[in-house]
Amino acid sequence: MVLIGSVTAVAPADSAESDETTYLHPSPWEAADAEAQFLADRLLRREGGGLMLDDERQRALRHEVKQALSLIRRAYPAMADVRVREEYRPGRIILGLKGELKDTVVGMWNDENALTPPPTGHAAFDALNAKLGLKAAETLRFGGYAFLDVDERVDVIEAAFAYFMIDGVDYARPEWAVGGSPDVDAAKVQGIWHFVFRNAWGDCPAGCIHSELSFFIVANGEVQRIGRAEARSMDPIATLLADRGWR
Repeated sequence: MVLIGSVTAVAPADSAESDETTYLHPSPWEAADAEAQFLADRLLRREGGGLMLDDERQRALRHEVKQALSLIRRAYPAMADVRVREEYRPGRIILGLKGELKDTVVGMWNDENALTPPPTGHAAFDALNAKLGLKAAETLRFGGYAFLDVDERVDVIEAAFAYFMIDGVDYARPEWAVGGSPDVDAAKVQGIWHFVFRNAWGDCPAGCIHSELSFFIVANGEVQRIGRAEARSMDPIATLLADRGWR
């Protein structure tokens, strides 16, 4: 599956025509929940903490993010068109395998047992699969690719690195979204939320030609819009811009 563009809150006209390659949220409320989840997970990954995202911390962040986004969009309705980008497919890890592990996995994880992939006999590989809650797997015989579906609470960045350290794994990565789209990022410092809204347009499947940044601070239920020069002088926002490569 390939994710293209940003998450949309528009439901398909005919549910029979819905395509599993797209994430569709049938209402603005569910779209807001999804956005808050994406951004909360992104913040948790930055904090680190291991292979699994902390449930309690995740719930708390999701609630705060949803409230802050609502406050900003109520004060500045145009920001409703700039949504948090889903960076990757949750719980999906793509592996490139080699050698004995490749032969074993491709041979054992065929279409008949893809939904219940059995242990391979490779101790480190099987142990990591169990730890991450492996639910399903698909393989491509030519090329030695394996597509793993694990628990959606897994930090797929950390998990990909853990797989890469196993003998027989040639490479490992999440299933990233392709191209570009509008996005929202944030940082919380000393109880104050700093938000960057990046509107983007123009050939976004290739990465977006044009973009425009808007900056906000949310504290104690109040929203303040920050000018470009002032925002870039603030450490949390400057760090976000540097990390994302936004100009």
